[in-house]
Amino acid sequence: MTSRVLRAIIAFAAIGAGAAALAQEARTPFPPAVSVDEVERHRLTISPPEQVGPGQYRIGEIQLNKSERSVSFPATVNMNKGLLEYLLVGKSGKLHESLLRTSIEPYNLQLACLLVGIEGTEAPLAFQGDPATPKGDAVEIRLLAKDNDGKQLAVAPETWLTQMVGETKRDVSGLRWVFSGSVVHNGRFAAQVGGSIIALYHDPAAMIDNASPGGESDKIWFVKEGTTPSVGTPVTVTIKARK
Repeated sequence: MTSRVLRAIIAFAAIGAGAAALAQEARTPFPPAVSVDEVERHRLTISPPEQVGPGQYRIGEIQLNKSERSVSFPATVNMNKGLLEYLLVGKSGKLHESLLRTSIEPYNLQLACLLVGIEGTEAPLAFQGDPATPKGDAVEIRLLAKDNDGKQLAVAPETWLTQMVGETKRDVSGLRWVFSGSVVHNGRFAAQVGGSIIALYHDPAAMIDNASPGGESDKIWFVKEGTTPSVGTPVTVTIKARK
């Protein structure tokens, strides 16, 4: 693919008709511009928004619902046991410590969230494991999957998690999630480069972070064994703005 074509794709994704209309409604900025070199280096596919129904749009495999202020996209179960730092990572993320994985582009997800009015913070965490509480718009996360018996399940992520408290593992409930929006280093969008999408352990590179007590620790979050579908099971992830 030529650089001219790549630049055209990038420009269309950033200011195409669908994106422009959505941005005017949302009154929110786009994610940082991506260079042609970055597209080529990370095999980044930027998809322009297209309208698929009243108030509904699609960016690649990501579905946007303007009235619900939600985005939905496919993922798969990545782990069914072990220590976690992430709820969800992309294909370039830390797959050895993430409950879920997805093949969507973090850049496209960032664009989708911004276009439904979910915005990040101008005061990101300073480093991974920062004890400060991450900031950004509050969001709700829901997972839709079939269990090992083929029954459709709609669950909160906490259902598949457990937390180490002292020497005891306890059930997790009521986690607070915020869309912090990741960060840009040297002109590069960190979530795209590192694949960090939803963090359990504080990570300024992640797009969504855990604002609950314990988010500063990388030693307490585990898969709740026996609760998840089999590794590789498709999951639909929905991120929705909290009112």
